[in-house]
Amino acid sequence: MALISVVLSGLVLQRPTQAQTPQPAAPSVECEVLIAGGGLGGVAAALEALKRSRQVCLTEITDWVGGQISAQGVSALDERPLQRNQNLFPAGYAELRQRIRDAYNGEANPGRCWVSALCFSPAVGHRVVRELLDPYLRSGQLRLFTNTVVKDLSRAGNLISSATVLTHTPRQLEQNPAAYAQPLSAYLLDWYDPAASALFDKTQIRLVPPAQRASARLPWLVIDATETGELLPLARIPYRLGSDRPSRWEPSAPQTSDPYCTQGFTYPFVMEHTATPQVPVKPESYDLPLHKPYYSYELPRFNFANIFTYRRIRGQQPGQTQAAIRVGDQTLQNWTWGNDWRISTPTENLVLTEAQLQASGQLQPGNWRGGLRVEALQQAEQHALGFFYWLMAGQTDSRVPGARAGEYQFRYRLLRGADSPMGTPHGLSRYPYIREGRRVVGRVSGSYPQGFTLYETDISRKASVLNRGRPYLFYDAVGIGQYPIDFHECLTPQFELPPASTSEAQAPSYPFQIPLRALVPQQVDNLLAGNKNIATSRITNAAYRVHPVEWAIGAAAGSTAAFVLQENWFPAELTQLTPAAEAQLSRLQAQLRAQGNPTAFPGSSILETQWADYE
Repeated sequence: MALISVVLSGLVLQRPTQAQTPQPAAPSVECEVLIAGGGLGGVAAALEALKRSRQVCLTEITDWVGGQISAQGVSALDERPLQRNQNLFPAGYAELRQRIRDAYNGEANPGRCWVSALCFSPAVGHRVVRELLDPYLRSGQLRLFTNTVVKDLSRAGNLISSATVLTHTPRQLEQNPAAYAQPLSAYLLDWYDPAASALFDKTQIRLVPPAQRASARLPWLVIDATETGELLPLARIPYRLGSDRPSRWEPSAPQTSDPYCTQGFTYPFVMEHTATPQVPVKPESYDLPLHKPYYSYELPRFNFANIFTYRRIRGQQPGQTQAAIRVGDQTLQNWTWGNDWRISTPTENLVLTEAQLQASGQLQPGNWRGGLRVEALQQAEQHALGFFYWLMAGQTDSRVPGARAGEYQFRYRLLRGADSPMGTPHGLSRYPYIREGRRVVGRVSGSYPQGFTLYETDISRKASVLNRGRPYLFYDAVGIGQYPIDFHECLTPQFELPPASTSEAQAPSYPFQIPLRALVPQQVDNLLAGNKNIATSRITNAAYRVHPVEWAIGAAAGSTAAFVLQENWFPAELTQLTPAAEAQLSRLQAQLRAQGNPTAFPGSSILETQWADYE
C-alpha cells in the first residue's frame, strides 16, 4: 500500500492512501491490575500487587524487564549513603540488590566503579528481575507481555474500561537477524502499526477487568509505569511536560515555561579493554555540527581513566585497585558531555507535546504511535556511537582545552551481540535512558489550587529559607527517597542553555517522602502513576527519577492498587481529610510498612531537624 508523507510542525506522519483492512476482534485477557511499563517502577508495582494475591498484567515495549538496570543500560545504582547505610530501601529493592550480588558470588561491587556502591552488567539486571517475576509467571497469577506496546485506551466516564495492546514478534529471528539488528528508531513506528511488516508479526490483545468485578465500583486499577508517561495523553489526563511557570514554591524556576525542554536522554553502551589494538569505526555522522563539537571530559580533573572507571561493570580482579584498568575490564558509558542527547527544541524534542500530538494525529482513536520523535532517537543513537569513536580517536575537547581523547592505542572495543552486556547487535541499549517525560497534575484542593505538585521548596536545601531547614512532611506519605536535584539540562543546537533552563535549581536535597497525592491524576479515578511520571515539578523530578526512588514509587502504586481493590475505594478518596478516609489511609500505610516499605525516615518530626541533616 502506497504511503504519503505529510510534514506537520517538524513531524513526519506516514498516512496510508487507502483505508486499512479491518482487523479481527482482539482476544481479551482479564487482570485486576494492568501495569504499562516493565521498568523498575512497573516491576515493583507488579511484585507488590502479586504479593497481595492480585491478578496482574504487565506490558513492556522491549524483550527485557528492569528498565534502568537492564533495557536502558544504567546498571550503576544511583543512591545516597543515608538509605544505603541504614537499609532504608523498600524491601523489594533491597532484595534486588542482594540478588544481583548473589549473581556475582557475593561480590559487593562487581565493577569496582566509583560512582556507585553497585555496578553490574545490564544482562544480569534483566536476569535477576526475571527471577523475581518467574514464580508468579509459572503460577499464572502474572501475565507478562514483552515486546508489547499500549495502542489505545477506552474510557467510560472517569474510569479506564479497557486497553488495547499490540505485541510484535520477530519473523524467524534465526533466519532473519535484521529483525533486531538496528537500534530502537528503526522499529518504533513499526511496533505501533497493527499491520504485519517485513520483520514482525503483530497480535492485538484487549486487556479488561475480570468479569466478576465488572459491576464493582472499582473494576480494576491501571498503573502508568512507562518511561515517558505514555498513558497520560491516551487517557486524556492533564499533565505537564518540560519546565514550569515560576512560583513562590519554585524560586529557581525560569521566567517562562518551556514544554520542549526536558532533561537529556542517553543510549548507554559497554566497552572493554583488550590486549590487542582495535580499529574503531568512524560513524558517518561524527563530523556533523551536532555531534563532534560536543564531546568532552567536562572538567580538567577528568580523563579517560576517570571516565572508564566511573561506571565500570567488570573489574574485580585480585589485587586490583579501584583506579586501575586491566585487560578484560568493561565499562558502561553514560556521560553528560559524552553520549547524553540534550538538544531539545520545538523541532527536535523527543517527547512530543500535546499540541504536537494533536498536529500529528496521534490522539485520534487507533493512531497512537508512541508519542516520541523518531528523528531525535536517531540523532541520539548516532551521537552515542560517535562518543565511543571520540574516546578512541578524538583529538579535541569542547570544554577542556588541550585535553586529548585518542591516546590509548585503540585497545578498546565496543561490545556487541547477544552475549554482550547490552545483548544487542549494535551495542547500544535496547531503549534510551529517559530522565524526564510527562508528569501528572495532581488533584485540586484548597492548598493546591493548580493541582497537587511536589515543589522545589518541599525538598531542596537551596530553598531551606522557605522550608525552615527540613523537607515538607506529607500526611499521605507512601514511600521515601533521597537524591540531589540533578539536571542534565536541555541545550540548543549551539550547545547553550535555553532561556527556560532550570539548571540553577541544581542542589542537594533533604531526605524526602512520596505522597499518595503525587500518584493520583485528575479526571480518571482508576489510574495511578508508577514511575517518574508522578506529580513533580520539573525541578523535583530531577531528584525523584533515580533507581531506588522509582522502585519506591512503583511499590507504593502496586500496594495502593491492591488495597483499594480490596476495599472498593478510589485512590483519590484515601487522601480526603475525613475520619473514614484517614482511617483507610492509615491502614494502607501500615500495610506498606509491614511489607518493608518505609513511609518516613526514622525520627521524622516537624519539631526536630536532626533527622534531615543527611546529605
